[in-house]
Amino acid sequence: MRRVAASLISFALAVSSCTPLARRPFDTSARVSPGRPIRHVIFVTIDGLLPEAYEQSDAHALRVPNLRWLVAHGASSDGAISVFPSVTYPSHTSMTTGVLPGSHGITSNRSFDPLEDDLEGWRWYAEDIRKDPIWRIAERFGDRVALVHWPVSVGARVTWCVPEFWRAKNDNDRKLLRAISTPGLLDRVASRHPDFWPRYAPPNVKDDALTDIATYILAAGDPSLLMLHLVEVDGAQHRFGLWSPEATTAIEVDDRQIGRILQWVHESGHSTDTSIIVASDHGFMNVSANVKPGVLLRDAGLVATDDLGHVTNWRATVVVNSGQAYIYIRDERDIEVKNTLRSIFLAKISDPQSGIHRVYEAGEIRAIGGDPDAFLAIEATPGFQMSSGYSGEYIGTSGYRATHGYDPRRPEMRASLLLIGPNIPHGTIDAARLVDIAPTIAEWLGLPMPNVDGRPLHVTATP
Repeated sequence: MRRVAASLISFALAVSSCTPLARRPFDTSARVSPGRPIRHVIFVTIDGLLPEAYEQSDAHALRVPNLRWLVAHGASSDGAISVFPSVTYPSHTSMTTGVLPGSHGITSNRSFDPLEDDLEGWRWYAEDIRKDPIWRIAERFGDRVALVHWPVSVGARVTWCVPEFWRAKNDNDRKLLRAISTPGLLDRVASRHPDFWPRYAPPNVKDDALTDIATYILAAGDPSLLMLHLVEVDGAQHRFGLWSPEATTAIEVDDRQIGRILQWVHESGHSTDTSIIVASDHGFMNVSANVKPGVLLRDAGLVATDDLGHVTNWRATVVVNSGQAYIYIRDERDIEVKNTLRSIFLAKISDPQSGIHRVYEAGEIRAIGGDPDAFLAIEATPGFQMSSGYSGEYIGTSGYRATHGYDPRRPEMRASLLLIGPNIPHGTIDAARLVDIAPTIAEWLGLPMPNVDGRPLHVTATP
């Protein structure tokens, strides 16, 4: 049943002392008309946010009034299924294309780089996506789209774009972002927020700076679809661990950013024609140890390096996704390499101290939507993560306190998902998957999205 306006007002008054949420935050009492019911969709991802942040906020002493309000008045999932591997770039691309990584082609965060020539490059470029994302479809049908710090969006042909990208990791990255973003956009945001540039220093951007960009576009441009990627929760959990004071602070910071979005929707008068999605891309798991599968390839003579540790030749290579890694072979006909790799990794899974928990053969990788070009995939044992490289020791202390990338069917890898809008009843989101988000947006905006793995999300209303 729809919430009445009075209940929304009373909730907003209760939290007005600790959040920018509006006094009349969101009109969900009005039914939308048939046809194209929603004019605006705002899609915010909070990288790495666990569902427990809104389902068990009291248990973790979290001050997240906006997330709590979304649960109380919108629709929520107790955990959406991510993708294989459960890392940022494959999962964000699945959220926007409605297909699994094996189909859209963004199968890892990092580029495939056996000779390590790409200077630790990531899969930044929109032209590498093999399936049309929702933002490309929307622009094609005349809608205006904004992408703010969105993964795999460099070169995206949309009305407003500030891609996620870095290279030098110094002030030159600000210059680079000004050059590849919508001309003049970042300078116009900085003119509204004098402290913007110190908070926008890729790759160490602050989420309030990203929200500055998003709210500027919402106010100045009236986009049909805005997609915003917030990153501080992921970074804090990696560095300090789950539910650490630093991670808790980051979650509360991002709750305030959600409040700013809700405030804009109300004050702009768009609460009757705007729906909002808040999601994360994956879960998290605490870790303490580190394994380098590349060392095993080096010791088996499958990778050759020079005196400085640079790869000079390879018969097999590894692409690491933290809790998971893909193993590739150079020559598909090389039976000797295939047998060697199977022998190496199958032997490891019988040893609980090896750090390798599971080996996936090519058929299983394809069946769960992973990279069809990989020969094997390996998953780390809980408590372990994997790292790149072919030098040094096989096992060491992890540089992270928590990470992700493991099989998305693990409960720990569940992603967050919340919906609010005039077309959404209060209730629970059934059997949610990240690939269902793009078909849902397409349905709301009246856009075609055929031949996808996902389907529009279904909400079971709470009486």
